[in-house]
This record gives sequence, C-alpha cells and structure tokens, in this order.
Amino acid sequence: MKDINEALETALSMEKKGYDIYMEAAKKTVNKLGKFTLEAIAAKELDHIEAIKNYGKSINKAIEIINPKDKNDYIRPIMERLKKELDLTVKADSDLENAYKVALGLEKTSYDFYKKQAAETEDPLTRKFFEFLMGEENTHYELLSETLEYLNKTGDWYREQERWIIEG
Repeated sequence: MKDINEALETALSMEKKGYDIYMEAAKKTVNKLGKFTLEAIAAKELDHIEAIKNYGKSINKAIEIINPKDKNDYIRPIMERLKKELDLTVKADSDLENAYKVALGLEKTSYDFYKKQAAETEDPLTRKFFEFLMGEENTHYELLSETLEYLNKTGDWYREQERWIIEG
C-alpha cells in the first residue's frame, strides 16, 4: 500500500474494529480482570483512532494524542480497579479465553500492517508514526498474553513475574 491515505483508512478501520471487539468482549465477561484489561485496551484504541484522524495535521501531535504508555502504565490502573471490585477468586472462562485469542490475533495483524507501512514509506515522519503504532500494538499484545497466562496458569505467572526462587 503506497498511498498514505489508503493506509490511514485501513489503519482507522482496524482500530475501530479492535475497539468494537474489546468492548463487546468486556461486556460479555464476568471476570473482573479480563473486563478491566479489555476496557483499558479499548480506550487506547480510541486514542489510536483520534491520532490517525489527526495524522494530516502533525505526526507529533498525533503521537501526543495517544499519550504513550508502557505495559506497567496499563497494568497499574487495571489492578487498582480490580482491587476495589475483586471477587474472592479471579478465574478464567472459556468465552474470555476465546476473546483474548481473537484480541491477540488482532494485535498481531495490526502490528504486521504497521510494520509493512513503516518499511514501505520513504518519509521519515510517516515511518516514525507507523513505528510508534507498532510499539503500541506490541504493548497491547504483551498485556493480553500476560493476563491470559495469569488467568489460565496463575502459579506459572507468579513464578515468571516475581522470579521466585524454587528450592528443592
């Protein structure tokens, strides 16, 4: 896709689709951790939509709209919200797991699309914009992967994240 307008339209469509998928999945799950994670990523999809719409005005302005976050900046508010509303158990359900798998596929597809656009453009600012979006999608992918691991294999998640020393 050499035409920047076509690439931006495709990006806009992908981000809108992502938002819809995340919000629909968040509405359907009773799992608080899953719900809050999906809602947090959906909110970032809205930022991406706004940034893409503002791309023509200024790439730096478009990136500012997104207010980039690293993974920990996503996790903190999710965990604070979860702590306030936590059921005694946080367990996975099959619908939530399927939603996460769809979401992981969506994030990978978006990442690959932005990577291709970054590689094809000769404009350094356009490349910067698409590389920035790649980073955002990668952060979402990591967050979804780690949350899914926590939901399905809580013990393994703690061992990996907390770097427990196993004595035997």
